[in-house]
Amino acid sequence: MGIVAYIGGQFRKPTGLGGRLSAFVMNRMNQKQYRAAEAALGLAGSDTVLDVGFGNGYLLRRLAERYGSRFYGIEISGDMLRAASERNSRAIAGGAMTLTLGDVVRLDFADGFFDKIYTVNTVYFWSDLDAGLAEIYRVLKAGGLFVNAVYTKEFLDGLRYTKRGFAKYSLEEFAAASERNGFSVEVKPITAGKAYCLICRKRDN
Repeated sequence: MGIVAYIGGQFRKPTGLGGRLSAFVMNRMNQKQYRAAEAALGLAGSDTVLDVGFGNGYLLRRLAERYGSRFYGIEISGDMLRAASERNSRAIAGGAMTLTLGDVVRLDFADGFFDKIYTVNTVYFWSDLDAGLAEIYRVLKAGGLFVNAVYTKEFLDGLRYTKRGFAKYSLEEFAAASERNGFSVEVKPITAGKAYCLICRKRDN
């Protein structure tokens, strides 16, 4: 495997030492998106919240330290689950956080379980965008919020390591997929032309 393909694979599913280094890099790259997602969520102590693809648990820890919400997280990488569990051991021990292996297209939660769900730069790796959005819709309460922080297709196209293994979508494609799966959508720029936050609210049907 070439180095470029290896890097791309580590962003998709961080594993081993390379995965830990990739997660560290992602934490540095994603700071503006983390802040935007936090602002869009508007967390309150009564919220039950899901992080889809929490990586090494950096953002989860920050949110758990600032808000009294009940946090859950799913992640496809066992190595990242272990890293995030170590980072958030106090919140987990105190019953404020539950982290598990899981896939967004098959969420192991009851209908209407969450008030708010968020993800930062994971949708490129979902096996099925519509299936993931449908599952998020299912487990959100009526009027619940899904915050999706993403890089633009144009920005990703300019990176060598995204040539394989990344499903890249335009903002219009993201918005259309969200709407056909039952959400109203507001798009907010994080860095114009590079990163955006899609704020998706579950419509009452």
